Amino acid sequence: MRAAKAIFIKQLNDLPKNVSILLLFIMYPAMAAVFTLFLDDPSFVVLFAMMFVGGTPLVAVANSIAEDVEYKSLRFLMMAGVKPHQYLLGLYGFVMILAVPTLLIFGLIGGYSPEVLLVFMILSLLGCIPSAILGAVVGIFSKNVQQCSAIYTPLMLVIGFVPFLSAFNEAIQTAGYALFTMQIFLRIGDLTLMGNYLTIGDAAGDFVRSGLIILGNLVVFAVLFVIAYKKKGLKG
Repeated sequence: MRAAKAIFIKQLNDLPKNVSILLLFIMYPAMAAVFTLFLDDPSFVVLFAMMFVGGTPLVAVANSIAEDVEYKSLRFLMMAGVKPHQYLLGLYGFVMILAVPTLLIFGLIGGYSPEVLLVFMILSLLGCIPSAILGAVVGIFSKNVQQCSAIYTPLMLVIGFVPFLSAFNEAIQTAGYALFTMQIFLRIGDLTLMGNYLTIGDAAGDFVRSGLIILGNLVVFAVLFVIAYKKKGLKG
């Protein structure tokens, strides 16, 4: 735990230097606030929240690993006795904890009731997990930050923007149904827009189905991570 805590503190100290990463935690809620204020449409909160969930943990984890590899700090950490799982735990913990206040801001912008806010937070934080795992896969396969950016950019666009585009195109919604961000978007939309369910059973069935799809995403990304780790390792 001490090693994971040290990694967490390292990432916290490095955050002011990584302006692009810091902006990701600020940009999406800021855009949600602007769109909600001027268009008076609360659905933009969910749309931008899914961009955040699908993109920010992915980019933050991938960029951190690629940067540590490029500047040899990851190799130094491993030589200093930090285990790979401790490094990843500290990195994941940093991203997840930093995501909490950002998601709370989304909830405040949307004016969610305490019950809806709780479900929104749980689903969104759950979605941050597969996003962060996929980011680790990208980071492990990247030789430097530039290559990392080239890999995660299309992934971030697909995972984060499909829910946004699906609001304007039913075909995209159908094609992206298996994405965890799409499932979270649909369920939060049902809660916030209200009136989408006739019975509690309908709601429970949809939430269970979405939970299984999100879990499936997590398993797929976890398998990819195992493959990446076995092939490339985490030695820098």
